Amino acid sequence: MYSAFRCPYCHHQKELFGKQAWATITYIECDPKGTNPQPDLCHKAKIKGYPIWEIQGKIYAGMQSLETLAQISGYQGKRNFKN
Repeated sequence: MYSAFRCPYCHHQKELFGKQAWATITYIECDPKGTNPQPDLCHKAKIKGYPIWEIQGKIYAGMQSLETLAQISGYQGKRNFKN
């Protein structure tokens, strides 16, 4: 997920996952003032807003439900998502 620490939508998206599940997500901080920033990657990917999901080479803009992310990523685990 391409994101910026100051983005409220990104913060909410992160909270949907919970701490354990979030640890499995590749997070790319686009804001140079954020923790471990990678603005060059964001620029190269032409990221204009947040959050942006890149899954299997496709781009999905905006907040996504856990069910939607599970479907587009091919997630095969349990889907009794709780937050």
